[in-house]
Amino acid sequence: PQITQDKPGTCPICGMDLVKKSGAEQPVAVSEEMKDLIKPTNSSVVAAIEMIRPERKTLPVNVTAPGVISYDTRKTYSVPVRFGGRIEKLYLKYNYQPVRKGQVIMEIYSPELITAQRELLYVVSQHKEQFEIIESAKQKLQLLGLTKDQIENIIKTGKESFAFPVFSPYSGYIVESNVSLPEASTASGASSTSMSGGGMNKKSGGAMGGGVQPSNAMNSANSSLATGGQFSTREGMYVSTGQSLFKVVDGTRLWAELYFPAKEGAQIRKGVLIELHIKGTSEAIQAKVDFIQPFFSEGKQFLQVRSYINAIATEIRVGQLLTAHVTETHSQALWIPKKAILDLGVQQIVFIKEKATYIPFKVKTGVETDGWIEITEGLDESMEIAANAQYLVDSESFIKVINP
Repeated sequence: PQITQDKPGTCPICGMDLVKKSGAEQPVAVSEEMKDLIKPTNSSVVAAIEMIRPERKTLPVNVTAPGVISYDTRKTYSVPVRFGGRIEKLYLKYNYQPVRKGQVIMEIYSPELITAQRELLYVVSQHKEQFEIIESAKQKLQLLGLTKDQIENIIKTGKESFAFPVFSPYSGYIVESNVSLPEASTASGASSTSMSGGGMNKKSGGAMGGGVQPSNAMNSANSSLATGGQFSTREGMYVSTGQSLFKVVDGTRLWAELYFPAKEGAQIRKGVLIELHIKGTSEAIQAKVDFIQPFFSEGKQFLQVRSYINAIATEIRVGQLLTAHVTETHSQALWIPKKAILDLGVQQIVFIKEKATYIPFKVKTGVETDGWIEITEGLDESMEIAANAQYLVDSESFIKVINP
């Protein structure tokens, strides 16, 4: 470059022919062949890689979702106290203690009940022929929660009882009324399809992959099941008439709470068959979708799905984690390999072939299955795209699509 002269010639050092130098004010003409090479690197890529076309076909869609086993809250029953007084004896030790229908759960000393017993004994001894008065006194005791056998025993012995038992009206697991049942209904949950890639994709390959996770809620559900929690109710405490101290949960009726991404709404419908796999076991349970509720939490949309389970026929327990599998035959659609999509988080792009270059092009995607992803908008069967979008990305560049 240091050798210059005002006429053609050769270099005295190396002998090469001198080339005419253009001035800054004289632009160099760009040939048609060079146009593709001088485009910005963030808007086009020059490459010789495999090219494919979108395929229109029908594929079975396999959707998986994480979940947790919870109590069916519709099968929760209140145990109110029908007469006020002082708890003399408490036979319960901890929350979620199993009880049977008719089992004595505590004994209460009740001045109100003692007065009603004395009234009955008085009318029986003084007004034996006045059956209406006697029946009225008996009915008063029945309304306070005494059984016919207990009333007849009072009449037979002629003595009032100072502490009366309170029976459980249901079978199940008993908890205090101020204890919340384990639920994951406010969880942030999302699922993943069977084949996915990670990165920023909302549908990552496993239940614990990308997207919103229900792990916090499921951990909360598990922690709520600590059966060692002692009662705050103690012997010697006073209770009032109608006060609900306990509730009984029917342990034979459970539900699986599952979390699907909102985009899977077309596949998740009421009555759809699902297969539940309990984590840590080889057990698989056949069930169906019974309830679907859209949820929005932490900036994410998802579907909370419930499937009712008969616990008598299975060995499942409340708090167990599970994975649900739903297989549906998707209607005919446009599909491309998953690796042909580049997920930028807020948008998905492919690289379409334009002469000797590949241009970033934004598309809209649907469901994924077995390494394929549905294209809902942006492509047709005639367009040529790069088979692997990852090969065309510079990790330090910003991609500029041609159809923002």
